[in-house]
Amino acid sequence: MYHSRLPLLLAVLAVRAGAQGLPPNHDPAKARIVTSDIPNFWRVFDRATLRDAAELFQREYIDAGSPGLHGFIPARIVSGRALAATVAARPRYFAAIRQNTLSLDQKPEIKEAIQASFRRLQEIYPGAVFPDIYFLIGRLNSGGTTDGGQGLLIGIEMSARDEHTPVDELTNWERAVTGPMARLPKMVAHEVIHVEQRHANSGRGSGGQPTLLSQALFEGGADFLGEMISAGTINPAQRAYGDAHEQALWTEFAAAMHGGDTSKWLYEGDRAKDRPADMGYYIGYKICQAYYRRAADKPEAVRRLLEMSDPDALLKESGYGARFAGPEKR
Repeated sequence: MYHSRLPLLLAVLAVRAGAQGLPPNHDPAKARIVTSDIPNFWRVFDRATLRDAAELFQREYIDAGSPGLHGFIPARIVSGRALAATVAARPRYFAAIRQNTLSLDQKPEIKEAIQASFRRLQEIYPGAVFPDIYFLIGRLNSGGTTDGGQGLLIGIEMSARDEHTPVDELTNWERAVTGPMARLPKMVAHEVIHVEQRHANSGRGSGGQPTLLSQALFEGGADFLGEMISAGTINPAQRAYGDAHEQALWTEFAAAMHGGDTSKWLYEGDRAKDRPADMGYYIGYKICQAYYRRAADKPEAVRRLLEMSDPDALLKESGYGARFAGPEKR
């Protein structure tokens, strides 16, 4: 998802299901949905002043939080002081999303959609694992992640807008990547695919330095399979721009894909200029989509998309790049 995600090697080490000696959960019905951090945040929000907000957010939200919230701290919330600064700069936005975030427990359709996507995942990938899901409030920099070893960590402040929410305090990037509550099941679907990627690759070596291609396939694969199980995309602006500029994007991507520089393609945050951030997700999605459509053995295709052991071979078998080559190069 859109956020300041660390590079691939950190991401695939996430969700260490066995770190506490517990076996992974293979039953989608047993994955817990944890929302206890949301009311904790608003209790601090109501009491905090400019003088004591950092201390209160640290002590009464972060320190008192769930294991999932503790896993969300590194590189995301960071500290009570950092969270207080984010809230202080966007007070009307946060105040406006309050009721939407608190309504999650009263929206059975969202939880039912999450459970339905988990059941669909089990159908296409019987070995799937299903971690607990923690809904948290962060600093508008992470819609979701699997970092921290606790499960799926979802920053609900990124998905709590409605048509009445003021956005003038937000950066252009924040306006582009925040959205409505209805997309939460799609966000969870994307992140649970990252869990499957990690488990599919457990016990394997890192395979050397990640390339732009491998990391785009990692994220694009989560977009593609996440869309398959949830019937929706978390990246509509990216998708629309990509479809309108696909050939030019591929030409630019192909020239850089075997290098390690992802700065113009992934994890850009608000640094992107003249186009939506993180268009590497789009290219990765399109390659995975082309590969899956050509594959005769669909269960094997899902397995290979999760393992991604040979990105170059998968790209070649997808036939995606050949679509843009001249007749003499096909």
